[in-house]
Amino acid sequence: MLFRKSLIHEMSWVALAVFTVMLLLVMTTQIVRFLGQAAIGALSSGAVWAMMGFTSIRYLPVLFSLMLFAAVLSVMMRLWRDNEMVIWFASGRSIKSFIAPILEFAIPIVLLIAGLALFVSPWAMKEGDEFRRESLARQEVTQVAPGVFRESRGSDRVYFVENFGDNASGSNVFVQLKRDDKISVILAERGGLTLGADGERWLWLADGRAYSGKPGTQEFEVLNFKKANLLVESNERTASSTSTRATQSHDLWGSSELEHQAELAWRLALPISALILTLAALPLAFFNPRGGRAFNLLFAAFLYFFYYNCINLFQVWIATGKIPVWLGMWPLHGAAALLTVWLFRWRGRVRAR
Repeated sequence: MLFRKSLIHEMSWVALAVFTVMLLLVMTTQIVRFLGQAAIGALSSGAVWAMMGFTSIRYLPVLFSLMLFAAVLSVMMRLWRDNEMVIWFASGRSIKSFIAPILEFAIPIVLLIAGLALFVSPWAMKEGDEFRRESLARQEVTQVAPGVFRESRGSDRVYFVENFGDNASGSNVFVQLKRDDKISVILAERGGLTLGADGERWLWLADGRAYSGKPGTQEFEVLNFKKANLLVESNERTASSTSTRATQSHDLWGSSELEHQAELAWRLALPISALILTLAALPLAFFNPRGGRAFNLLFAAFLYFFYYNCINLFQVWIATGKIPVWLGMWPLHGAAALLTVWLFRWRGRVRAR
């Protein structure tokens, strides 16, 4: 009982400290990122803190996984450094005796990681996207004054809105576009900004007319339209789009699209990898006090980030069809589990010597 309580108690305090530091780092980087977006008009200034909260929730599964690995590794390395492992071994304990208390400490957190990755993170992504769309709509109302011409950051577009309505849409919209040696002028009765599924910004126009041609010539094209969309700002597409990351897991499970199956495999990989890496931290913590512990720390850090990067790589391969959906990431998890078993066998041979 003393063995189990002392080990779980120390790991809990270390895990709390590690998680606090990592969460502060994530929040600091995200607040800088969102403030930069707000400065260039890609995000409403009033939505910065709310978006930081949604983004922090999305990162929680990865943070908890890293917290588990770092807590177990640091506690076990301290036991080796202070020769407490020798005392436990002299009391009849073995390296396998540490598995039960570590699992007792890790399994609730692994289940929490699974719940966050499968359900909470997609919800946070969806709510964050909707909040961003609403904030961008409100932003146009506050930043574009009626009756004032506004030039884009690239100086290739000029906007003009006569007045705004109650639904954040403008009336009598004027847009001038410069592309190569052509100039396009668009006049529409109504218009407004919206955010696409992958984060791109669109200007929607209704009941308008477009004039396009080269200045100094008489060759112009005239186009009448009822509805039109103009791409204002694009967003680079990743292996898993924003809309896919915001989709609930039960919808991904019933989908036949490769991108959806890749996203589902990535979510399932987070709790599985967290459990395997937590067990692997036990033999990885062993080091010879005379030889130093720098190599063990470097190897453990390399193993963790290599495993995590392989998960992202397998996600891309599944989404592009290079790996069958039925095979998924199981070869990667199987290789990591076999490596963990080998590390336990290697640690047992070291003690026997």
